[in-house]
Amino acid sequence: MWKATNKLSLAACIASAGALTMTGYSATLTWDAGGSDGIWQTAGNWDSDTVPATNDDVIINNGDTVTYSPGDDLKVEGGGSVTVSGGSTLTQSTSHWAQVNGGQFTLNNSALNFTHANNKLVLGLTTSSSATFVATNSTVSLAGELWLGHNSNTGNQVISMDLTNSSIDANGVVGIWFWDTDASGNDFTLNINGGGTTIEGRVGRRNSVSGQENDVSWETLWNEGILTYNGSNDGEFADYFITSGTPGTTGYVLTSVPEPSSAALIGLAGVGFILRRRR
Repeated sequence: MWKATNKLSLAACIASAGALTMTGYSATLTWDAGGSDGIWQTAGNWDSDTVPATNDDVIINNGDTVTYSPGDDLKVEGGGSVTVSGGSTLTQSTSHWAQVNGGQFTLNNSALNFTHANNKLVLGLTTSSSATFVATNSTVSLAGELWLGHNSNTGNQVISMDLTNSSIDANGVVGIWFWDTDASGNDFTLNINGGGTTIEGRVGRRNSVSGQENDVSWETLWNEGILTYNGSNDGEFADYFITSGTPGTTGYVLTSVPEPSSAALIGLAGVGFILRRRR
């Protein structure tokens, strides 16, 4: 009886393994720099001694600088993720893009540095794809462009960016683009939590697949609910953000400031401290 039970268990395990293979099993791969060259495509640099697949969960958290040296775009797809943390940097210096389609890209106390003018970071390149980008205490430097959506998308894209005390420098020729925000099923949001976040670069959008590419102001995006502060666009734009430069230029800068209630609380705390000192 014991042997028969084990045979059944083994058969079940084999069937289970086959099912995982059929559905596209994803793994968690952690950078350990075993290959010593700092290149993403070197299998020995990962704890599994394999180069990540597009649907894997990738972790870079040891403070290294990792260079993506591609024969293709860096892709995060099929529920996969890339998390860069712990003072690490992910860099790319060729003209290839980085795409997030049905996945998440997270920066935490880290940096993303794309140095080629033809680089693009695209959140939702493929039709009907979703993408999430989260940055906390981090910096993003793009010599090329940042896209929310694709310039020929036909809708059904849910794309969100969430930034906390982070900076995005997209001070290239084009900058930051929101593609076809009015298409059916599209939902683009750029949420900024609290003060201390800056975004620099020309801002534009196209409201239809065949429409004209137009410059847009951050205040317009706020009024439309695309730009939010702590998840909301209640109140006046000027209560939460200041801008410098001119819309439509590469030197156009958005800066988030502490919300008025927080600033007031800080002020009251300071007054209380002074009164206690006087007493």
